[in-house]
Amino acid sequence: MQLRVQFTAQLRTVAGRAEEVVELPEGSNLEGLLVHVATEVCREAAGYLLAPGGGLRPSLIVSVNNRAISPHEASATHMSSGDVVMLLPPIAGG
Repeated sequence: MQLRVQFTAQLRTVAGRAEEVVELPEGSNLEGLLVHVATEVCREAAGYLLAPGGGLRPSLIVSVNNRAISPHEASATHMSSGDVVMLLPPIAGG
């Protein structure tokens, strides 16, 4: 199945692009997609997506088809072909 992954904020800069089309097996979940992106598609983004001790960064904001999904829900969120996933790293500043 094909999924569109959109990079925003710092991730767009790190990835060097705004979007990537990713191919994953049917039945994949959101957690699997994010690990795939961090390890295969855009390794530069790994620090924004994956926690140092393993798993997803709890501060990452993810939207699937304009619906916010917490990193804790990622393993239970099954993907469908054509889904659009937006990755929103936390933004700090003053």
